Amino acid sequence: MSESMRILTCPACGREIQVPTELESFSCVYCGAKHVLAELLTPKVKADEADRTYAEEHLMDCIRAFPKQYKQFTKKRYADSFREHCNAIEDTYAAMDRYICAQPAQREELLEAFVGCFLRQWEAFHRAEKKSPGPRKNLEFQNKLTLAWYTVPAIMSMELSISSDYTKLLQKRFTEKYPDNIFLVGTYEEISSGFRKHGFCFVTTAVCEAEGKPDDCPELTAFRAFRDGWLSATEEGRAQISEYYLLAPAVVAAMRYGDREAARCAELRHDWLTPCYEALLRGDNAACRSLYTAMIGELTARYGLRDFSR
Repeated sequence: MSESMRILTCPACGREIQVPTELESFSCVYCGAKHVLAELLTPKVKADEADRTYAEEHLMDCIRAFPKQYKQFTKKRYADSFREHCNAIEDTYAAMDRYICAQPAQREELLEAFVGCFLRQWEAFHRAEKKSPGPRKNLEFQNKLTLAWYTVPAIMSMELSISSDYTKLLQKRFTEKYPDNIFLVGTYEEISSGFRKHGFCFVTTAVCEAEGKPDDCPELTAFRAFRDGWLSATEEGRAQISEYYLLAPAVVAAMRYGDREAARCAELRHDWLTPCYEALLRGDNAACRSLYTAMIGELTARYGLRDFSR
């Protein structure tokens, strides 16, 4: 037989056929089934059911093993806590990746199955937690922050063949199931850049950016002058600024990755920031401080971050 010909077995009918090696695709001369030559020449890897079982059994480790990990979302702690999260869930998603890669024809079906398994376990976990003694307010939202800030970017950082497709499908099905409790997919670089660029330092900055206003707009200039002048002139004011620097990244990241940011920004503008700015314009610094403090209190309560700094 010529070197330009290969004898292959048709996966559809099981008959041996001679195929010219220069072809990219061909049809079986016996049954007419269409094939891609490269796929038939690639050694088949048998799916290991142990990988499927392991992945399914450990899907919720990202939540079970990390109670209140959202509290680690600070400039000093995020990088280390993110690496810890990655290391803990790496084997789970590597097993899932191997299992799905071994069955390329069932890729979409298997991705749906694993996402469905995760959502069933998520629901069962929180249903059980609600029956446990002690306060459970905001628990599901806080775990969603762990999912958005840690698990999803960790899977993306692994650069597995399933990383992008799985996380996008998880976000889509999660939003369909919990339309009032959405989250967005973000990478570690995107999320952590908020600390480096000070993008999370001020809620006012986030709102102005959402509205397309420049960094040197009159409002931001006025608020910064208020912070660096009147507020920082007292020990109490400086303490409040320090606490705000700790809280602000989590507050704004929760709004950006775990809420409907545009709607929330519009609400903050109407209810809080416009009255704050008007207070500054008339020279009422105390009123501005009171309003801004109340706004942060409402946001930390909404996102379950009241004890974040403790």
